[in-house]
Amino acid sequence: MKLHDNSNTLSLCARFGHGQFAAYHLDSNGVSPSKNSSFQHKIDGNISGCSESKSDDDVITFLEEETEADVHTKTVMPWKILIADDDSSVHDTTLLALLGVRIHDRPLEFLHAYSAKEAYKVILENPDLSLVLLDVVMETIDAGLKLVGVIRNELARSDLRIVLRTGQPGYAPEQRVSSEFAIDGYTTKAQLTRSILISVLSDTLSSLSSSAPADDLAN
Repeated sequence: MKLHDNSNTLSLCARFGHGQFAAYHLDSNGVSPSKNSSFQHKIDGNISGCSESKSDDDVITFLEEETEADVHTKTVMPWKILIADDDSSVHDTTLLALLGVRIHDRPLEFLHAYSAKEAYKVILENPDLSLVLLDVVMETIDAGLKLVGVIRNELARSDLRIVLRTGQPGYAPEQRVSSEFAIDGYTTKAQLTRSILISVLSDTLSSLSSSAPADDLAN
């Protein structure tokens, strides 16, 4: 146990039996005391800073603080999110908007795809994917909508959350898309602010959060 003080030497008092105490002087580097630096006193009363317990069976336990190394062995599992959009600037602005954001006390990890075909491959390779931010118009005007059908039917990924983002809502009106496709959210890029994006992610991932608690840990 290493103690820190403003002085050059430190004293540590501990009980070693009925009425016996040992005082140790430690240097500022926490080096164990030499034989000549310790001494014992037999006393009947109390020593300043240390008190004698009435029972010889009493045990004083010192709880050590969790070290930085211990913290690093426990990592909260992140939400793994796929950004599927053919516009690279959308990827950049999304990352910037969500930098350092935690959703339901879990960090975010991002994967990237620039076409529906790439997105399909990423989804296959990442069964732990939580959510897709999916553009509607990519290779074709309905590439994103077709991918929704593939995700839900061919891949049977009912657990994967899908939020459609479109810069051309005329190709995919919200009311029609929401009723015809199994999506979990819909936004237009023109109206999508940082706060709205965070709110959409929070709402969409809330059901997954209840089934996968935020304190799930990976060692």
